[in-house]
Amino acid sequence: MNSDLYEKVASIRDIAAVCTLNNKSDIVFEEGKFNKQGEPTEAALKVAAEKIGRFDRSLGNVDYKKNPTPFSTHLRKSVKTVATLDFTSERKTMSTVVKGLGGNQNNCLLLKGAPERVIEKSKNYKREDGTV
Repeated sequence: MNSDLYEKVASIRDIAAVCTLNNKSDIVFEEGKFNKQGEPTEAALKVAAEKIGRFDRSLGNVDYKKNPTPFSTHLRKSVKTVATLDFTSERKTMSTVVKGLGGNQNNCLLLKGAPERVIEKSKNYKREDGTV
């Protein structure tokens, strides 16, 4: 992964956005080490988003000890969360509706969860180049 790939492949940016914006966990730096706050799987998705998001050129220089989640912080400044449906064992998905993602002022549904549930709820998909 590098910044050119991050810039060229819209789906990579979308995956990182879903992993961090549709997420209730956090990563903190305390007592000389990084720690998770929240569910382990959610924290792992947050870390994955940060590893992808580090290639976002608009972040600039980052001190991860002061802000372990700069990509999340950056994205959250540009979006407004409209609604969230937390993960449940019955739904097997988590959904967050945001406004302003990627400069789009329309509502955007971010969905993650069990693959079969995500597929059954989807009417279309986004290709690598960003077309639907």
